[in-house]
Amino acid sequence: MRQNKIPLAILAAILVLAMSHLMWGSTDINWAELGSWFSGVPKLGGTVFFEVRLPRVLMAIAAGSGLGIAGLMMQTWFHNPLAGPSVLGVTSGAGMAVALVILTGAGGGWLANALSASVGSWMALGLVLIVSNRFRGMASLLIFGLMLNYVLGALVTVLQSEAEENALQQFVFWGMGTFGQATLITSAVALALVLVAVWIVQARHRDLDKWTLGEITARSMGVDERGLRRLMIGLTGLLAGSITAVCGPVAFLGLATPHLVKLLISNRSHRHLIPMTALVGAMLALVADWGVKGFGVLDGGWPLNAVLSLLGAPLVIWVLVKRNMGNS
Repeated sequence: MRQNKIPLAILAAILVLAMSHLMWGSTDINWAELGSWFSGVPKLGGTVFFEVRLPRVLMAIAAGSGLGIAGLMMQTWFHNPLAGPSVLGVTSGAGMAVALVILTGAGGGWLANALSASVGSWMALGLVLIVSNRFRGMASLLIFGLMLNYVLGALVTVLQSEAEENALQQFVFWGMGTFGQATLITSAVALALVLVAVWIVQARHRDLDKWTLGEITARSMGVDERGLRRLMIGLTGLLAGSITAVCGPVAFLGLATPHLVKLLISNRSHRHLIPMTALVGAMLALVADWGVKGFGVLDGGWPLNAVLSLLGAPLVIWVLVKRNMGNS
């Protein structure tokens, strides 16, 4: 397939997947009832479509695109193909903050979860950036991110052991990951945040291209390192935090999506990588959500993070094997 036709093919796949999610589900919809949702007494068809299926599709698109963009930014910034919101502890930071809110009974609801998850993401990412200036090798940074995941996971376990049963059950289901808890408002807000983030990052695509040449070269070419770092921290924390708050700690989308994009297109300019990453991330999320729904065969399907791990882990392993074979 020609390179210029790949984005159109991905976009067509997203439309087909989105329509399939809207049309098929465990409940049969009487399409004549859709208009009733705008009246004071919505019928079953309108309720299922506008309060269940449409928010789920919009949230899947937002989560896939947002985490894919976050992963691309982190891999570019750290010059490391294994960097991502989950690998470097950003998702764990968001999860820890949400655990404090849910398990201690300090609050609840999407807004409280979103604010706490965003703060947790920013704090974890800020800590990673601080220590990155002291580590010479990226392997050490990845080990630090792994240890940060362990520490935050241990703290969450302690909170779980002391939590009440209802709060614990709520947090466990949140941790499995799902696109199905979003409302029409929260999914629309998340999608709007992702679109704004894509627009902002796209406007800085030249700086990101220069950064891939190395820090010294980028500075000599006029890149504002401090400003770019703040942009990476702010957007990554906002995207990972808001998406984690609604969907739970979604695995592998941030890590695997940029790798798949680089397999599909040969152009390494961020002018092309950024929109393609957003599109491919949305497609992967919609594909994974069919596993959650069970493809109409499995009773209830599988947890989202299980499906994403089964899809993402083999892809990352294959990329690593390919890179090592290319270097040998």
